[in-house]
Amino acid sequence: MSGSTEELFTWNPRSGGLGHVGIEDDSLRDGLQGAFVHHPPVDVKKTLVESSAAIGVEAAMLGFPSSSPDARAEAAELVEHLDRRGIPMVPRFLALADPASIAAVTAVNRGTDRDVWADFFVGCSPLRRRIEGWTLESVLDRIADAGSAAREEGTRFGVSLEDATRTPPGELEQMVHTAVGVGAEVLTVCDTVGESTPGGAAHIVRTVRAAAQQAAAALPPADRAEVKIWWHGHDDRGLAVANALAAAEAGADTLSGAFLGLGERAGNTALESVLMYLYQAGHQGYRMDRVVAHCRRLAEATGTPVRPNAPLIGDQAFATCTGTHVAALVKARRWGRDAEDLVFSSVPAAALGRSQSIMVGPTSGRAAAREALASVGALIDDRNVDAVLARARSGDRWLEPSEIRELLDVGGTPA
Repeated sequence: MSGSTEELFTWNPRSGGLGHVGIEDDSLRDGLQGAFVHHPPVDVKKTLVESSAAIGVEAAMLGFPSSSPDARAEAAELVEHLDRRGIPMVPRFLALADPASIAAVTAVNRGTDRDVWADFFVGCSPLRRRIEGWTLESVLDRIADAGSAAREEGTRFGVSLEDATRTPPGELEQMVHTAVGVGAEVLTVCDTVGESTPGGAAHIVRTVRAAAQQAAAALPPADRAEVKIWWHGHDDRGLAVANALAAAEAGADTLSGAFLGLGERAGNTALESVLMYLYQAGHQGYRMDRVVAHCRRLAEATGTPVRPNAPLIGDQAFATCTGTHVAALVKARRWGRDAEDLVFSSVPAAALGRSQSIMVGPTSGRAAAREALASVGALIDDRNVDAVLARARSGDRWLEPSEIRELLDVGGTPA
């Protein structure tokens, strides 16, 4: 079976056309809105931007320049770093739907030869408009004014449709038409409070794309441009990754999120999980072997502990103690790394630079004990196997290698 997965079967429908899907990393903007997240200094942010780009991430939301003079200075410093290091990443910056806020991004854009994008957001939903005292007409006017300001200054821009997933189609379509009419090149469909289901995510992406195409077709030929549809979701109901993948299957060009799922409340879409899905669907554009190191670097920089059972990046993600599962892993090793990786996992650990880890604990059997003995260089015989299992089953957790060494004397027999 080595080098082959021909024995694998799945009921999942075949993913279609996902080789084109891009990623926007919002870890250092929306991700830092989490209430318990530490904000790293700019030098650490530079390292994280490089690390994200090394994975293959094409675009990153790097700040909110109009929020303060310090934020504007940091935005310019990050773009300068991208230029100096020749990092092929598109810098994007958040803005209010206000010409003055757009101007802060334009100022950063003037300091570089690369395109610095503005992305301004508008609250779409009737609920948000009622709370804020906005009318639909005032929202449309803000889109037109901000978009016109960006276009006049030569700043490429997108519009984030905040709370789009709770906005009726007729109203949303008016916003799309206005945005496309003033030159928006990206429309980001935002599931701001994580309200969507996968079916809803797919439906709204198709609806927004159709509205954008209709709006572009109504423009004079010289003003027409392809409008990209992006998806940005939150995880309030635990569906962010599923929604992002459904959006991609429905035609979203780029998925926006944050590594570690960083962000406000329950966080943003976890990009590491999205990337693994794209990789397994055949996308060739991302270096999966760099994802774990990046996530751990980000976790340290933001003071965000990675839970042990976090998919892909947690310490327990590829570890097992269970007797029958361990026995199957050991048998699978005879057939090669592919078999070992997939017999009790749907994710190839090797793609992440990781490997299956066999541990011994209260639920372990003799195969796990033998592997544990081998890992510390101890004699593998029935006496040692029985001693290790007795110690493991007398406690309430797995045994560390040091505990196994302490259990045995120098000669490899129970002390």
